[in-house]
Amino acid sequence: MKIQIKYLNGTRFKRFIINSAKRINQMEQYLNDINVFPVADGDTGTNMAETMRSIVRGVKKCKESSFARISSIIADSALIGARGNSGAILAQFFQGLAEATKDKVRLSTEAFAQAATKAAEQARQAISHPQEGTIITVMKDWANHLAENAHHTPDFVELFRSSLSKAKDSLAKTPDKLLILKKAGVVDAGAQGFVNLLEGIVNFIENGKIKSLRAITSSANKMRSFNLDKVDSGINFQFCAECLLEGNNLDLGIIKQKVNFLGDSLIVAGSKNKVHVHIHTDKPEDIFTGLSEFGTIVKTKVDDMHKQHTKIKLDTHRKNVGLVTDSTCDLPPEIIKKYNIQVVPIVIQVGKKSYLDQVEMKPEDFIHILETSNEKLSTSQPPPAFFTEAYNKIAIKYESIISLHIAEKLSGTIQGARIGCKDMKHSNKVHIIDSKTSSVALGLLVAEAAQLIQERFSLEEIIDRIKIAADHVKIFISIPTLKYLMRSGRLNKTKGLLGTLLNLKPILTINSDGNIVEAAKVVGQKRVIHKTVDLAIQFAKKVKNPRFAITHVGAPELAQWYSDKIRTIFNSSKVIMIAEASPALSVHIGIGGAAIAVLGDS
Repeated sequence: MKIQIKYLNGTRFKRFIINSAKRINQMEQYLNDINVFPVADGDTGTNMAETMRSIVRGVKKCKESSFARISSIIADSALIGARGNSGAILAQFFQGLAEATKDKVRLSTEAFAQAATKAAEQARQAISHPQEGTIITVMKDWANHLAENAHHTPDFVELFRSSLSKAKDSLAKTPDKLLILKKAGVVDAGAQGFVNLLEGIVNFIENGKIKSLRAITSSANKMRSFNLDKVDSGINFQFCAECLLEGNNLDLGIIKQKVNFLGDSLIVAGSKNKVHVHIHTDKPEDIFTGLSEFGTIVKTKVDDMHKQHTKIKLDTHRKNVGLVTDSTCDLPPEIIKKYNIQVVPIVIQVGKKSYLDQVEMKPEDFIHILETSNEKLSTSQPPPAFFTEAYNKIAIKYESIISLHIAEKLSGTIQGARIGCKDMKHSNKVHIIDSKTSSVALGLLVAEAAQLIQERFSLEEIIDRIKIAADHVKIFISIPTLKYLMRSGRLNKTKGLLGTLLNLKPILTINSDGNIVEAAKVVGQKRVIHKTVDLAIQFAKKVKNPRFAITHVGAPELAQWYSDKIRTIFNSSKVIMIAEASPALSVHIGIGGAAIAVLGDS
């Protein structure tokens, strides 16, 4: 019997969108692979998939059947979870659809066609400089087909099938409208993603589920020889900056004018109460500062597109094991880049404002705050969603993932990683390890894991070796002043004032259980410096093949002195990692503090 759908209510549309999300999820890696416009940063699939996941999380909670209600939730969830160029455009498309169907319980084909036309137009208007041959072209052609044919049929099945064919035709022509696509031999990735969204609807109507990826990705197989070197990166600005702005009577046009001159690829999507801004820029801080004049910035995201593009060119084949850690590891940027380590940022709290470590606030920025601010300073573990995002991002590239983090006794980060892992479809790939340490000691373990991965050790061997290594790593932290320990609440004021009066300088370490303990206590600044390196050297002499790492808080000369001293004692020419301390450490030890970590073989 021929299937017919004579009306579209919220319940049906919800099912359509959930299955569209599944289809985009299937195509995520392919969309990343063909992503060359507006910049070749290889994240279109991830961005569209993350945006759709946000939508699914939102609609699954709603039991109402009204189209208007479901459409409104989809629009709001898309704004909250929008990622990248394509995600922001999708968000505005759904916003336009919601506005056009306000108060509608169910839609006829003609009513849906009218709403889709408005949605496609709003998506175009959200972009500062619309470019034909992209997702907006396919949206427009698809919506025009709906408008031209809806009055001929009351059946959504027939209309969606024919409109999908039109969208595919439009997609195939995108290289003719955009030279960079023709040079690369690909169609537009965002447009392909929109077609996949429509495929999800039609496949669900016809089969009650999404067809297997193998059966419907013949176009992907043609792309195996695609070479990113054929096209210029197209990156004019370093960062992709995004934020979610909330306020009253927000004017999208005025907001667009405010930041348009600070970059390109600007998209302003949303409503009078909630706006998602996407822009490529060299000054993300200026963007966020300018936008804060209009309301409250509740969410920000900054990606380094130069790093993304470089990483894509380096990732030429699927690797066995991916590596995730958190930003307390205090690894030098060059090590993170060399081994493609995924770093989940901790959250820095300055008064009532929060920042992402290494993304929205660099160590030197935090040092300035330590020097000048009287506001309450603290750090907190990354939310579970950060881990879900990190795992999903690399799960498509790796067979397994090792997630190595700060000691569970010191932070809830491990627990956040476990919760975040549960929310992803590839949770069986992730192996979470408690390092039982922190800072550069954690960094040494992460670098060790990265080296083992590069040398192609098996997953089981890497995990076993890292767990053993965790029992043979030690960190010694010099505290030049008790001021910051008191300020952060780690030391009560009575003991702190007494210690300050006596000029006591503690040296802290982390024991085998993962707890911070006192390694020594001396009088005077000069003694604490010498005692710290002496303790590190004593430990290093007890282990085989010692490796060192040093971190500091605004004290590069001290860090270099430590390094020179260690080299002299061990007559070594090995590179000793030196990095500025993350706020997780510097908030407690303060300016002038430093730490030495030692890792030895068993």
